[in-house]
Amino acid sequence: METRPSSSDEIDLHALFFKLRTRWPLFVLALALATGGAYLYWQTKAPVFAFRATMLLGDQGTGSKQAQELLQLLQVKDKGVKMEDEIGVLTSGEFVRQAVAKLPYAVSYYAQPRTWLNQLRPLKVRERPAAAVPFKVWVDLTAPQLTGVPIYVEPAGPGRFRLRATAKKAALFSLPTSERLADVNDVALDQTGTWGDTLRTRLLTAVLRPAPGVAFGAEPTAYYFVLNDLNGAAGEYQGSLAVRPIDHESRIIELSAKNTVPAKGVQFLDTLMAQYIASDLNEKDRTGRKTLAFLNQEIDKISGMRRQSAEALASFRATRGVLDVAAQSTSGIQRMSGLEIDRAQVATRRKYYQNMLAYLRANRNASQVASPSSAGIEDPVLNSLIMQLTNLNEKRAELSATASNDNPLLTVLDGRIRNTKESLIQTLDNMSQANDITLRDLDSQLGTVRGQMSQMPESERQLSSLKSTSDFNEKNYNFLVDKRNEAAIALATNATDKKIIDPAQQTSSAPESPKPLLVGLLALLVGLLLPTGVVLVLDKANRRIQGRDDLAEVTTIPLLGVVAHGSKTDKVSMLRDAKGPIAESFRSIRVNLQYLAAGLDKKVLGVTSSIPGEGKTFCAVNIAAELAMSGRRVMLVETDLRRPTVASYFDLDPSPAHGLASYLAGASTLDEACRPSGIARLDVLTCGQVPPNPTELLEGPRMAELLTQLRAEYDYVVLDTPPVGFVAEYFVLVRFLDANIYVVRHNYTERGLVSQIDELHRTQRIKQLYMIINDMHFDRNYEYRYKSKAYAYGY
Repeated sequence: METRPSSSDEIDLHALFFKLRTRWPLFVLALALATGGAYLYWQTKAPVFAFRATMLLGDQGTGSKQAQELLQLLQVKDKGVKMEDEIGVLTSGEFVRQAVAKLPYAVSYYAQPRTWLNQLRPLKVRERPAAAVPFKVWVDLTAPQLTGVPIYVEPAGPGRFRLRATAKKAALFSLPTSERLADVNDVALDQTGTWGDTLRTRLLTAVLRPAPGVAFGAEPTAYYFVLNDLNGAAGEYQGSLAVRPIDHESRIIELSAKNTVPAKGVQFLDTLMAQYIASDLNEKDRTGRKTLAFLNQEIDKISGMRRQSAEALASFRATRGVLDVAAQSTSGIQRMSGLEIDRAQVATRRKYYQNMLAYLRANRNASQVASPSSAGIEDPVLNSLIMQLTNLNEKRAELSATASNDNPLLTVLDGRIRNTKESLIQTLDNMSQANDITLRDLDSQLGTVRGQMSQMPESERQLSSLKSTSDFNEKNYNFLVDKRNEAAIALATNATDKKIIDPAQQTSSAPESPKPLLVGLLALLVGLLLPTGVVLVLDKANRRIQGRDDLAEVTTIPLLGVVAHGSKTDKVSMLRDAKGPIAESFRSIRVNLQYLAAGLDKKVLGVTSSIPGEGKTFCAVNIAAELAMSGRRVMLVETDLRRPTVASYFDLDPSPAHGLASYLAGASTLDEACRPSGIARLDVLTCGQVPPNPTELLEGPRMAELLTQLRAEYDYVVLDTPPVGFVAEYFVLVRFLDANIYVVRHNYTERGLVSQIDELHRTQRIKQLYMIINDMHFDRNYEYRYKSKAYAYGY
């Protein structure tokens, strides 16, 4: 008998490859389908090209020397670029939309070759640049247009064209605003027009002109165009856009995009970078313009005061005849003049602080206010707060262009703006109070000086007052003019700190996708892995007995041997010509049965199975024949009285008048029921006529008498018993059996059926039980692969 191998959790690669090899037609089919799919994909997938550009973001400087000196004066550390924010702005939907609005986004052109791939539906379609099609389309951006539907263009005679478009559902859009104006069902556009004339229909308003020097309709290609709204075109560009820094510490970013038309990809990246630089420069110029406006307003006020004070001094001198001040009043006048200048400057600053304070308090709860100018402010803390508020307002303006008011980033920015305004209000309030104290001190000093000056002659005192006022206005005027000149120079020399390093260019002449080598490799992997997975899943899901390893998992019943698979011709001829794999299989089983298992003392052998179709009768017939050929006298008894088939193996009458059923019923003698098989030393007792009561007949006393008589006359008695899993007759006969042979069929018998027999064996309801695996395909089973050619030995 064959020993049971121990189970192991290790993967046997040799066994795995054997299973896969036996399913080679599945691999051939999968590889053929994968290759065909890869070819179709490669033919139908439009080539996508990759584009790259690099840009320097700078360090957030304004570009003017004044701003750099101001940062150094305030000791503000260089914050550098917040890379994530800059990239977020650059890739935002609104910013991309602004850039796409400067491109010819409204019309896309396509070519559809007339090949077998496009017979049923347009599978192979390629987008082309406007210069590569034999016509050009100009659409009216103010009129509703049919969007997203292919509109085919065909020549319709000299100077004319024909437009065709069909769709079940479509919509009319305003292309610049992307507003959906109307829905259209069952679109059927078929319109002819003249080249160069405006075609006006309910669905389309456009002008078509032929490309000069191109013979339209000469090549086997169909052309059509598709109209795009701005949001749709921007979404496609944004979807292919990627921006990343070239290094963690670098301020240089790399922009990449993909497109099926190289010219469109290059133009998009260049336009996007130019738009970003222009937006940054415009934002910086706006601050300079605000500063100039404030200084011009203050200069206009001081100019009037300066003119009035000069006129008053000249008039006083003319009327009083006073040309100079006495020597004794010089120091007092100078001191008073200095104090008045200081007081005027303090008063100006106080008025500026109060105006800023009133403005900020009035707009304390506003989401965004204009940042106050810091011109003329020398306090570093106040300047720092004003710059912080300016930066926060700029960031919020950029983010609000692409985000809603509920955006968490806007909420955080609004909180930071409110905190900065509160800090600014508190600082201004403190500084205003400090100026009040300074003014009171200056007023006290001026009162003392004026008291001293009151003792001077009236003319000299009035002259000194007028002169000090004139000097004060003159100094203030000159100061503001100098500041205006500095602001004008800063605005004129203002420059962005962002610049293009590498303009957009195609990364490679070959398309990014599809790549034939990669597609072929994927097809090969799919063609190999998919059937491999199917084979493994089918193998794991198969609950049928495949070999002795499967039996070892569900039962400990000994295995007598394995019967090879054979054709119907082999099964019929083997009784007359005992050669070949099947005969050798039963010869091995007979040897195991006689010498290793049941032994020579086991004379009555029962052959059964769980269900019909497993080959128990076939095995019973051949075991009996093999025992007879070995020189023993054998009787084969067909006890399966419900479906008798033994007679067909020996070319006997399948329904004779005499048989086991008639013998058990008392209607025949043993000599009348028994028939020769045609094989030496083998007699057959077939069923005969199928009885209506097989169980009662087998339970009767004549069955026991029959087996007692056969034991005495024959060396072996082989019983073809009914299936153990279907009817109860087997358990009637099991008491007469010396050994029981249970037949399972390769890739047919379920494991659950074997488990039931194993339960009967473990509970001792069936003793001396042995197993046979029938119909084994050696070339499909890894355990018995070596036997596929072994039985050819000696023949």
